[in-house]
Amino acid sequence: MRRILAMWGLLCFAVCGVAGGRPGPAPAAIDLSDLGAPSFTSFGPRDGLPHAVLLDVLTDREGFVWAASPNGLYRYDGRLWSAPEDPVMRRAVDSLWLDRDGVLWAALRDAGVAHLQAGRWQVEDLSTGMPSQQVRRLQETLDAQGRWQLHALTWDRGVMTRRQGRWQADADNASLPPGPVLSMAQTRQLGAPLRQWLGTGSEGLWYRDAGTTGWQRMHIEGIDVAQIEFLHVTGEGEHEALWISAFGVGLLKLDARGLQRWQAGPGALPTNDLYDLASTPSTDADPVLWVSTRAGLVRLHGEHLEVFDRRHGLPANAVRGLQMWTSPAGNPVLWLATESGIARTVLDASAWSTASLMGARSTGVFAALVEPDDHGGERLWVGASEDGLALYQGHRWQRFTAQSGALPFPSVSLLKFTQDGAGHRQRWLGLGNGDLLRIHDGPRLAREATPWPRVPGNSVLDVLVRQAEGQEERWVGTRQSGLYRWRNGQWTQIQLEGIQGQWRIDQLVNQRDAQGHDWLWVTTNQGLLRFDGQHWQVLGRESGLPDSNLLGATLLDDAAGRPVLWLGSTSVGAIRMDVTDPAHPHVLGDRLPPAPDSTVYSALRDSRGRIYLCTNNGVQRLTPQGAGYRSQVFTRREGMLHDECNTHGQSIDAQDRYWVGTLGGLTVYDPRHETLPTEPKPLRLTARWIDGQRVPGTSLQVPAGAREVDVDYALLSWDRESESRFRSQLIGAEDQPGPWTAQSRRSFSNLPAGRYRLRVEARDHAGTPSTPLEVDIHVQGHWWQHPWVWGMAAVGLVLAGYGLSLLRTRHLRARQAELEAHVIERTTALAAANQRLVELSYVDSLTGLANRRQLMELLEAQSRQSSPRSLALILMDVDHFKALNDAHGHLAGDQALRRLAATLRHCADDQALVARYGGEEFACVLQDANLGQALAMAERIRAGVAASRVAIPGETPPVCVTISAGVAVAVLARQEDVDALLRCADEALYRAKHEGRNRVRAQVMPAAAAAASPGPVATAPEPDGR
Repeated sequence: MRRILAMWGLLCFAVCGVAGGRPGPAPAAIDLSDLGAPSFTSFGPRDGLPHAVLLDVLTDREGFVWAASPNGLYRYDGRLWSAPEDPVMRRAVDSLWLDRDGVLWAALRDAGVAHLQAGRWQVEDLSTGMPSQQVRRLQETLDAQGRWQLHALTWDRGVMTRRQGRWQADADNASLPPGPVLSMAQTRQLGAPLRQWLGTGSEGLWYRDAGTTGWQRMHIEGIDVAQIEFLHVTGEGEHEALWISAFGVGLLKLDARGLQRWQAGPGALPTNDLYDLASTPSTDADPVLWVSTRAGLVRLHGEHLEVFDRRHGLPANAVRGLQMWTSPAGNPVLWLATESGIARTVLDASAWSTASLMGARSTGVFAALVEPDDHGGERLWVGASEDGLALYQGHRWQRFTAQSGALPFPSVSLLKFTQDGAGHRQRWLGLGNGDLLRIHDGPRLAREATPWPRVPGNSVLDVLVRQAEGQEERWVGTRQSGLYRWRNGQWTQIQLEGIQGQWRIDQLVNQRDAQGHDWLWVTTNQGLLRFDGQHWQVLGRESGLPDSNLLGATLLDDAAGRPVLWLGSTSVGAIRMDVTDPAHPHVLGDRLPPAPDSTVYSALRDSRGRIYLCTNNGVQRLTPQGAGYRSQVFTRREGMLHDECNTHGQSIDAQDRYWVGTLGGLTVYDPRHETLPTEPKPLRLTARWIDGQRVPGTSLQVPAGAREVDVDYALLSWDRESESRFRSQLIGAEDQPGPWTAQSRRSFSNLPAGRYRLRVEARDHAGTPSTPLEVDIHVQGHWWQHPWVWGMAAVGLVLAGYGLSLLRTRHLRARQAELEAHVIERTTALAAANQRLVELSYVDSLTGLANRRQLMELLEAQSRQSSPRSLALILMDVDHFKALNDAHGHLAGDQALRRLAATLRHCADDQALVARYGGEEFACVLQDANLGQALAMAERIRAGVAASRVAIPGETPPVCVTISAGVAVAVLARQEDVDALLRCADEALYRAKHEGRNRVRAQVMPAAAAAASPGPVATAPEPDGR
């Protein structure tokens, strides 16, 4: 849980037997099949289902799943749900049935029935001779001759039976009351051999015995005028029972011992509004019954009843229909039709199950411990946020809450078992407000007197009891007020130098070294504490710990027998510290497999040496392998209730089952049920398409000219379908199969004519391969693509080619001479054009001067010369150029720049490079010139520009334009000298601008000082030309 400090529940499970006496038999383990909630997978509109109530669900002989709805029938292919293309089935479907021959039937609400035959739906109604087409449900029974008969239960005409392909009214319909018949079942021995049972819409339960005529009312108090929604038979012989779903009344069970009822009430049914029934076998004589109701799915085993609803992952609380189906691997698969979608659970497929939803409305479960009860079994204690404490024993829950007055505060933060000096078990209960309670036998809760503040948030996080100097010593850690010790009947608060602010004590661990001396280790939010009995030391980052905000702590011996302290942390995962010498501990540098999250709360080891780390993103199991560990991560995908663990809400019981308190409740992992599926799943061909049109059959005959061919397939795995993988190979066109992907369609475009075979392979989430699927594809060719046509064409082409080659050779020789002359002409022209492009790339298009590129290449080339030379650089900028543009327009600005360029060309030496530096800036480079010469040149240019006038088109008189100039001289020996020269010239230009414009200023570089000679400096007319 990312809100690490929200609650703290410490579980350190240490069950020790009472000293003395022979050990008794191991207690019977808690039955998780009764306690645990299934893990549901839900399907809704985003998976292809309609926005409608789902009424029934059924799996056919091929493994496809069908759902009935008022919008029609939908099929699940292991990937998506889709409606049949046949418009006949786009009408209301009430229920589904799979007969003994594997034929799928659908009851169409007021349009008869339909059955799927050879991939097509056949409808039977009044027009085909049915006595009624208002069918509610279909059912099969066995007649006295051992033949199976299919019946249709109608809303208006009693029962119909199908004989020799035609529907006939039941001969005893006259003995039935008017109104709908909703359900039917048959028992083998109950009441009489092969007794048939009927449930009516408002007249209760009726029956008929084999060899007799007429239906008889079964008088049962309370249901004579009830709506018998569904009938279901379980067991054989003396255990045979008829289960009755009476809508609005409840659930009834009729067997040889009599009648038993279940109705809505506390600890019983959540509602009396019941629908369909199904059952699965159990390890005892009582089957597990599943009931769909308007308030969730009910599981009933013996007298133990559990309800599962949207909190457990169902799409809706109202469950309208259900089907129990056995997969080829032997797993019971329960499908549910709800009012908002379809749900599925594969029973016994996951080692994870949900034990409790306590705390789900808040921050979950923070404590879970299992201990032997007093009756040869086990009991489970669970503590949660806002929901208090609960005890599960004998298939029943007993709850202790603040609302009932059993607890002074609603949230549990700690549940821990310790031993006193005599070896007797002590049960400690910590609450979120700082209260500490003892749980005595009974159970009876007693509040302890404690000195720390009892305020919400100051949770009790840990209790440790040990013997010190012959006396019992108790240590208690709190969330906000630190650490306390109880000894000689008095409490002492531990205060250490350097601890600041709230001091969270997470876990306490006692270590007895080889000399029999006790050391106390304490994880806190400010480091790891060590207490040798006299002195405290705080170990933090300076001691080698990568994180000082620590969580759980567990002392485990490694393979060499060294004691290793496993520490949880908030940001670096699990930390391992060798404490063989507690006075000199050191962090182990060997690397563990990366955890699924950086926050690790606890590390617990089972009897087989497997270590479980609980994190904010699932559980990581480390199994010893060689010198390291093999990692396996469990999340919701594997069946966990929630991915985020809670602080120390974990324990391992005597059966090696791992109990995990999470943000969503309590989940448990039973490694004994950890199995990987090995049964190959059926790989089915679902559709074939040619140019977007669906085609029947198992092979593909592709006509000539067809462009697109698509083949759809599906792996019916019924669990974790998103992890199924496929690969394929088009034999005849591809040398080997493609990569494994999740794509369940293969598409081809413009296949050449010929015969191919598409081979598809698949594997499920566990990597179990399925039997490959092969599809023959025959692409027909056009008439001109036949081999004999190609043969004749080849001969004709050879002859024609020989004749044409003779003519062609003569023509080519003449053409060759002409082309050679043309190539020479074009090559010359191209070279001239290229030369012109090169020149243009170095010339400014507006002024005709060199551009910045040519200027920079000259300077850089000079810096790479083996014999450095002195260069002078004059940078010039047009004064008030923006104002000129704003006042007279851009055409005037362009005219001024051209005028300035002409003046520069006139004033500069032939050996000087004059360039447009950018915008209204210009540059002049003088080679082998000193500073005086450069200044003279700059002043000549400045004066020439000032004396000239710029004619503005359409305006009089002409405009006067001036420039400012900056001069610098440098010997260029490296690239850095070029940068320095430009920088100095720019600084000089800036000074000229700053001092009033229309003047020249120089910037003397140290490296160029030797090149400068004394002499007058030309400036603008005002004095101080320096």
